[in-house]
Amino acid sequence: MSDEGLTVFNGRYELLRRIARGGMADVYLARDASLDRQVAVKVLFPEFANDPSFVERFRREAKAAANLNHPNIVGIYDWGQEQGTYYIVMEYVVGRSMADVMRSTGRLSPDRAAEIASDVAEALSSAHNAGLVHRDVKLGNIIVSDDGQVKVADFGIATALARRTGDNLTHIGSVMGTATYFSPEQAQGKALDGRSDLYSLGVVLYEMIVGKPPFTADTSTAVAVKHVQERPLAPSLLGVSIVESLEAIILKLLAKNPANRYPKAEDLRADLQRYLAGAHRIPTRTGQSPPVRTSERPATGSQVPPAPVAGRPRTGPVATAPPPSGGPPTGPRAQVPAAPGPGPGPPPQYVPPAYYYEEVHRSDGWKRTVLMFFGLVVLVAALGFLGWIFYDSLGLGDNNGPTEPTTPDGAALIEVPDVSGLSYGEADALLRSAGLEPEPSYQVNTGVPENTVFAQSPPGGQRIEEGATVALTVSQGEIPRVPPVRGRNRVDATEILRSAGYEVIVIEGTSQAEAGIVVGQEPSSKTELALGEAVTITVSTGPGQIFVPDVRGQTLIQAIQTLADQGFRVAERREPSATVPEGEIIETDPLHGFPVAVGLEIYIIVSDGPPLVAIPDVQGLLFDTGKLTIERDGLVVGIVTFEPVEPGSSDVGRILAQTPPPNLEVSAGTEVDVVVGESSEAEGDQIGPEQPEGEGGETEGIDQAG
Repeated sequence: MSDEGLTVFNGRYELLRRIARGGMADVYLARDASLDRQVAVKVLFPEFANDPSFVERFRREAKAAANLNHPNIVGIYDWGQEQGTYYIVMEYVVGRSMADVMRSTGRLSPDRAAEIASDVAEALSSAHNAGLVHRDVKLGNIIVSDDGQVKVADFGIATALARRTGDNLTHIGSVMGTATYFSPEQAQGKALDGRSDLYSLGVVLYEMIVGKPPFTADTSTAVAVKHVQERPLAPSLLGVSIVESLEAIILKLLAKNPANRYPKAEDLRADLQRYLAGAHRIPTRTGQSPPVRTSERPATGSQVPPAPVAGRPRTGPVATAPPPSGGPPTGPRAQVPAAPGPGPGPPPQYVPPAYYYEEVHRSDGWKRTVLMFFGLVVLVAALGFLGWIFYDSLGLGDNNGPTEPTTPDGAALIEVPDVSGLSYGEADALLRSAGLEPEPSYQVNTGVPENTVFAQSPPGGQRIEEGATVALTVSQGEIPRVPPVRGRNRVDATEILRSAGYEVIVIEGTSQAEAGIVVGQEPSSKTELALGEAVTITVSTGPGQIFVPDVRGQTLIQAIQTLADQGFRVAERREPSATVPEGEIIETDPLHGFPVAVGLEIYIIVSDGPPLVAIPDVQGLLFDTGKLTIERDGLVVGIVTFEPVEPGSSDVGRILAQTPPPNLEVSAGTEVDVVVGESSEAEGDQIGPEQPEGEGGETEGIDQAG
């Protein structure tokens, strides 16, 4: 029996006190009376309980997360409906979120940050293998218990990778999550997979080590744009003492293209474990490993593993050696000895395993030398044999001399000229003079001059029929791209663009930037553009008033970029519209073309689709009056049926019932069916579009239905 005054859900969960508040729910510390244990209960806000999409999203959190059973994931025990709202019963973790830890302690040591990220990666690996993407990995959703265990919470906006086609509640185009930790594809509303979670984890790891996230701005929208367009500064450039291997892991996680990140969470965890085991070197092209940038950890070869973190007992870092091919680790884990404690005797010698990013010394060089020599002998013998066959096919050893190769019908074959290294014009002329047809294709090749042939098929020296086609691969050279000049002064920007081979057009405009600074360029930086074309730069004349640009017809990201380029702060607002399709831009506030001060906050008004209409209550009204009331609100009278009433009754000609019921919100144009009272002496029980109007008494006001 619960104490008097306590709120109890499902007859067993006694809510004790609120411990957190999220974006759509409150979280309470509760007692499970049936099992006599503490739990956390997440309760959906009442204003969302009547919204089917929010309810389904809340229900899906429970269903998806309840199927995950992992020590690094907050467990889900139960869910249900109570007192007009919905709730989820979760594992109660005694500890603090990493957001709270960072606020109180500041940035972490690289080792501790890597340990936490490794545990999160293990949790994400379990979720991804179950077909779930978290979509909101952030410091606030990573909890460290008082005994040092790391747990990932809130799979509230996770979505099944293999969902049914119709289950599109979290659909492509909707943007959920926290802007500070967005992946670029998430900010653009694209489809997500596990690599998006790894990007967010990269932001978390960066923030734990540097003390701040890689991208910050005044608004969430501006942060999302930076995730799409800007590259993060390496931690070492911000004065952080960090070894090269860990910095390489972070920058790989923060790659803009998902294909350049770790393919799986377990691959990330393997590299983090190798770092924690002491592997800090990254091999160079010459095979020499650059020196470690910092003494954060002992140098490889004379190192010992890090000491255990306080509150988290461990027998030593665990590293898994990958197979020789460089693939994922297999086999049992190799336990790395813990750092030696005080006492007599030298510490045990640490022998590092074969790391993914560290060279491994091999002692079998003489064997490989013998094998290489043997392979070379076999290759020379094979080439000699092939040469003899070719010589014999030419008939050079016959007394009658060589014969000209021919086709089966007796036509002579033509030897293909070798045109590699020639310009396409020269190659074309040479092949045509030999009776062959050149067929060019162009490819980017930064090592070959533009318009030069660097491959051909068939190769030079081969004999083919006259008139046959010779495929030529021609270099396009290096595709020129527009250099970035935003933020530079006018003189420097002009010089950079002209040195790159472009014409420069300068226009001026007011902005918050000081006079003479380039605040925009078109085409934007890194855009492919032929040399000799013009690049327009916008140079600031200082603060002042400018006109709000027209962004109707643009995508939301494009509109944000357009307004930001003009120096405005940007926010989003949604409104219903009967004329603009859902998701498209209705207008800006202030309106486009309106002169305003640079730096003002501009609202982009996005359509929520047609507005809903409340069905009026027409019961008891004469039919004509009710029909006008229905049509006045943009609705349509549907089927009109008659119900007999006593002759002379006041209900004759009046609406007795309606479907749908009053006050229900529906789309404009919805049909409303009505039942009209009719004297029992009248004939017919239904009026349709082809039947005459009612006659006699108060029914004379009823016109044709439809």
